[in-house]
Amino acid sequence: MSRLVCLLLIALIALSVNPSLSAAQSAAFSIQAPAELQPALSALYKARYGAEPTFVEADGDLIATNDRALRPSDVAGVPPHFLPDAFFVLARPNAEAEAFIAYAVSPDGQAALIEGGFLPKSMTITDQVGNKVEVAQPVRRVITPYSIATYLVYGTGSADRLVAGGYLGARSPVGAARMSAIDERFPTLSSYTLNQREINIEQVAQLAPDVIFTGARTAWLDTVRELNIPVVLLQGESPERLKESMLIVGQLLGPNALARARAWSEYYDSIFAQVVEQTKDIAVRPSVLFVGESPLRVISGEMYQTDLIAAAGGRSVSEALTGYWNDVNLEQVALWNPDVIVIAPYGNVTPQTFAESPEWAIIKAVQEGKVYKMPSWVAPWDTPVPDSVLGVIWLAQKLFPGRVTLDCKREALYFFKVFYNHALPEDEIAAVCGS
Repeated sequence: MSRLVCLLLIALIALSVNPSLSAAQSAAFSIQAPAELQPALSALYKARYGAEPTFVEADGDLIATNDRALRPSDVAGVPPHFLPDAFFVLARPNAEAEAFIAYAVSPDGQAALIEGGFLPKSMTITDQVGNKVEVAQPVRRVITPYSIATYLVYGTGSADRLVAGGYLGARSPVGAARMSAIDERFPTLSSYTLNQREINIEQVAQLAPDVIFTGARTAWLDTVRELNIPVVLLQGESPERLKESMLIVGQLLGPNALARARAWSEYYDSIFAQVVEQTKDIAVRPSVLFVGESPLRVISGEMYQTDLIAAAGGRSVSEALTGYWNDVNLEQVALWNPDVIVIAPYGNVTPQTFAESPEWAIIKAVQEGKVYKMPSWVAPWDTPVPDSVLGVIWLAQKLFPGRVTLDCKREALYFFKVFYNHALPEDEIAAVCGS
């Protein structure tokens, strides 16, 4: 008996000296990978388990590859990337292999790859106003005073990096409840004085972000730059600029975030292409008046909503206007005489606002009952956020009922599962899409 006790004591001492030994022994999974990826995988494995991985030539529990043919046939999988062009495929259920994947794509995994020389120590990008910004890697802490940027971070699968952010669309009780369901940290993340007009510099210093993503029209840039925190300015007021801003965020947040940004861009382009294909033979495009927080406050041709209308197959009547939101009079609207009126998701204007107004009865869209309020789940679908792809689908269905076969509910369920890792309530999103 005493000999057995001694052996147990020796084993316990060995574990206390080398605590990674038990982790290494529990990591019962093999890795199938080409030779060129094995050094990077070894660096990750050693950093996590303190041991060498088991590589096999075939039938591995975990496959690490740079063969794009092994990617899912659509973007639903968005396989986890540990290097810009290398990703994992789980060959069979294995909890420890799944934990290793999660580690490999995390900031800790990035740090191990940086230390091994497989990823850069810093990245320099040109932001959307032309500034060159260097950001040390990995990025662990992000603040997003610009609400658009908040949703870009979520769309790249990097919500865990957020330490504070603005949340357009989540100010109402309904929006706040939906955002809390997506991210339980929302009440804390949204509790700071943080927007493009004002910011609490002491709070920013305490939050110690590695990077700040904000908009080009931000007022407090000089103040925050005194803290020597990299500031990246975004300005996504067109489909191309939105895709560019998504890719900038993905690039700075690591290989997995970049892969998800690229997957979203592919999805966005595929939706646009389907709408174009299904409406290509329509000679006269329906004219659309897009209004904001009052019936006579309309978009300009420089705003994202104009491109969204065009993507859905319509034409904005106010496309010749410049700047941001414009105030017009009813006489101008009568000259335009739009076929359809679309109301922004925010504000108190509703279709009833127009239906109950004798002055608006002269407008064709009102006469024909073609006045719609664009929906949103949290982020408004008319703004340059990843969710706006759903706005294109919804609007195309309104402009061309029966012709555009894309289904808003089905695509919304797919979109939120893939890009927000969130299962929407089916009955609720069906009601939203049908609004």
